[in-house]
Amino acid sequence: MARFRLRDPLKGVLRLGLNESFALVCLSELLRQLEAQHPDLKTSVHVGDTGAVARLLNERMLDVAIVSQPGLEPHVKSIPIGTNEMGWIAAARMQLPQGVLSPAALARFHLTISPPTARLFTTAMSWFADAGVVPSRVSTCNTLSVTSLAILGSLTIGLVPVRVMQAELERGEVRLVPVSPPVVGHRVFLCYRASELGPSLERVLALMRELIANKKLFT
Repeated sequence: MARFRLRDPLKGVLRLGLNESFALVCLSELLRQLEAQHPDLKTSVHVGDTGAVARLLNERMLDVAIVSQPGLEPHVKSIPIGTNEMGWIAAARMQLPQGVLSPAALARFHLTISPPTARLFTTAMSWFADAGVVPSRVSTCNTLSVTSLAILGSLTIGLVPVRVMQAELERGEVRLVPVSPPVVGHRVFLCYRASELGPSLERVLALMRELIANKKLFT
């Protein structure tokens, strides 16, 4: 009641919708800082793909969200915050042909991508379709953390945001598969309900942008 009376999303429950890249890299620090500044605040976090998060935004079920290239209603405002670099990633020990791989060459392997509601699914299938190729074995997984485990286990080659597996890349556990043409990255937006905008929400938006910059999450 206080939240709606004061029109302040930091009174009561702050409803966040996040893509998995932000959730895996930045969420814990965001929650830590919100806890320090607003010890009575409760949060409701929904981590999902573009389709799911955009739908919740449009239905006024979220206050703030980070999504890739969303289709939004007029009551939702968006701020461009960068590009999420995508890449085909495989375990370092997986045997692959030498050199740069074409879509036709990669299509022979077991691949894992996000499900059809995700922007990443469209990106992957368009990448093959533009080359006139249909991959022979495509699995889907709705969580990047599980896809990452499958990649580490040499079970599949996955199309994932590169930043999500940066630590594994630096340790040499996985490698970025060189492909041509390159996979186009996703433009990412910080979105909010215009009716909720005020000093409190502006502080949340500023904090999220600061974390994205400090973590070098998007380019």
